[in-house]
Amino acid sequence: MRLLNKNSGTWSRAAIALAAAVVVGAVAAPFSMADPKPESTRAAAPAGDPDLLLATPEVPRVSDGSYSGFQFCGIPDQTPQVTTDRPSLAATLESVAPPGSVEKPGADQPGRKVVFEVTESDGNPVLTKKATTEASHTAVYQFPEDTLSSGDYRWRVRVQDGPATSQWTAWCDFSVRLTD
Repeated sequence: MRLLNKNSGTWSRAAIALAAAVVVGAVAAPFSMADPKPESTRAAAPAGDPDLLLATPEVPRVSDGSYSGFQFCGIPDQTPQVTTDRPSLAATLESVAPPGSVEKPGADQPGRKVVFEVTESDGNPVLTKKATTEASHTAVYQFPEDTLSSGDYRWRVRVQDGPATSQWTAWCDFSVRLTD
């Protein structure tokens, strides 16, 4: 099979189909890897008044800091590991704004209230932090300096908006490995 017809200088149908398949694969691969949304991070909503339940945050993740890439939670045999005592925790909230927009909290737009809960791996409490998000579609918390030492931890988050509250995310295990 010839990919290029020497006489006319045109590409064969096979060459065009091969090039199209490569382009489609190159475009689709990053999208399929960007948001794994493992099933283990989702749980059924508890019974209750459906008007008082918000969507549960999704895609919990952990990072070494503000400018580091995130490691996703809930991927089998891949516990996120950080090398700082100030890791960042993040989750995606149900967005009420168009993608790419930024909403600043104000008197008329307070953002979403989120609650982060962190424990040691055995369940001993480390901290519970209530915060207001800067944007309605992301909850992020960075630990204060010297809060964590080397060890294994877990965290989860939920959203509160007036009387409406989401369920907690599944626990996200992570390890802190500080170098001396």
